[in-house]
Amino acid sequence: MGRSCLQQLNWPCPRAPPSLLDLKHLNYLDLSGNDFGGIPIPSFLGSQVCLQYLNLSESGFAGIVPHQLGNLSSLRSLSLKGPSPYDESVLEVENLQWLSGLSTLEHLDLSQVNLNKTPNWLHEINMLPSLVDLGLSYCGLQRIAPLPYVNFTSLVVLDLSENEFNSLIPRWIFSLSNLVSLDLGFSYFEGPIPSGLQNMTELRNLDLSLNYFNSSIPNWLYNLSHLELLDLNTNQLEGMISSSIENLTSIVTLDLSSNELEGRVTRVVGKTCNLENLDLSQNKFWGDMSELFESLTKCKSLKMLYLGQNSFSGPIPKSIGRCLSLEDLDLGMNQLNGTLPKSLGHLSKLKSLYIDHNLLEGVVSEVHFINLSSLKEFGASRNQLDLKVSSEWIPPFHLHRIELGSWNLGRQFPAWLHSQKGFVDLDLSCTGILDNIPSWFWNLSPHFNYLNLSHNQIQGKIPDILKVSSEFSMIYLSSNRFSGPLPRVSSMVTELDLSNNSFFGNIFHFLCDRKDEPNKLNILHLGGNFLSGEIPDCWTMCHL
Repeated sequence: MGRSCLQQLNWPCPRAPPSLLDLKHLNYLDLSGNDFGGIPIPSFLGSQVCLQYLNLSESGFAGIVPHQLGNLSSLRSLSLKGPSPYDESVLEVENLQWLSGLSTLEHLDLSQVNLNKTPNWLHEINMLPSLVDLGLSYCGLQRIAPLPYVNFTSLVVLDLSENEFNSLIPRWIFSLSNLVSLDLGFSYFEGPIPSGLQNMTELRNLDLSLNYFNSSIPNWLYNLSHLELLDLNTNQLEGMISSSIENLTSIVTLDLSSNELEGRVTRVVGKTCNLENLDLSQNKFWGDMSELFESLTKCKSLKMLYLGQNSFSGPIPKSIGRCLSLEDLDLGMNQLNGTLPKSLGHLSKLKSLYIDHNLLEGVVSEVHFINLSSLKEFGASRNQLDLKVSSEWIPPFHLHRIELGSWNLGRQFPAWLHSQKGFVDLDLSCTGILDNIPSWFWNLSPHFNYLNLSHNQIQGKIPDILKVSSEFSMIYLSSNRFSGPLPRVSSMVTELDLSNNSFFGNIFHFLCDRKDEPNKLNILHLGGNFLSGEIPDCWTMCHL
């Protein structure tokens, strides 16, 4: 061959390496994570008969997988993971009969390779007796056939996630008693959680999320004592959490979110002391959470705790300050009342804190934030909290998201915001501000996604807002005392509410100065101002 194979693969290099075909003893080849621009996988790779390891994952290959790969009879590991599902190029297989030549294969990853033209995919893969690890995520599979005889009983890892099976879990899966990891997430499986899974006593990872399972959580599931990850989120599960959950002594990540589970969450959850991530959000749990937090303080590695969108009531317990490893805490959208405990200020590793849409009241001071130097997201809107801080206060954090809607921030525009450069989302609506907006405010964030200063009595002129961070940016400045001409606004803004202010003049420049740019605006509210003049006809680029 006159050129190197890598050059044929559109791999630019200053000096041509030897032809791959000249590497007669090559047994390991990894081209993963490159970008070969949508060219087919070269069929000549099937001539490298000494190969034991071949990894072409996510390298920008497209088209039909060549059947010549079936000549690689020494192969133990084959990774062909295709391009991202959002990529225009597609890697696909017409049939898998060539797999019969790979009898020593232990690892096979065809994730994101389109297999919907291969109805016998399961039969062909079942002919691989040495298979240990099988990845078939996002392969466009719509049918999973029964197997009269399971040949790949050595499987340890099985990933069938993100397909569209619309069926019960097939019985042959239950015979894979050596499985350590089983991922069936987002594959439209339905029915009750099948009892056949209880035979898989070696499981460490079990993902049944984003399906249509509609039973209670069976007690035997809590007896899989080796489980480190259990993900049941976004199903139709109902009933209560059994006290048998304490048997999950190895659990690290437990996700039961977005179901119909109900009842009190007992303190036995906290007995699973290896917990690092616990998500019980978007269910129907209720009751005082003080017992739960008291037990969770024993989980010294707890990093993520999501309890939002339930019906928990009572105060946030002071013991929360002893969960010193917490990085993400969501208590929003419950019925929590009382004051915010000062012990929250002890959580120096906390990155996100959500307490929004509760019934919290009382004073929040600098003490509540004293050690929160890692905090990036603070969502606390829709409570009756009063922020009382010094006018000289400089917060220890630099927030990307600040949501304080419905707080009492005082009449003056909060000076501490001057230190929060680079925010993306800001909600100060209904916070009692009666002040001129400082000029420095408009220079704090070069790009933002959400800005809400509505329902205050803020005065001043608004400069042009031409930089936003996304195609779905929203600006709400209604019901204030802003004045002057309308500002020019980025064409990427989708919702704009400037109503009930004192803007004046015509709207020609506001609508027409950038009429050659596609405009994303679909909601525009300018009512209750002092605008005048003709209505221009340059609306065609808007989505109103």
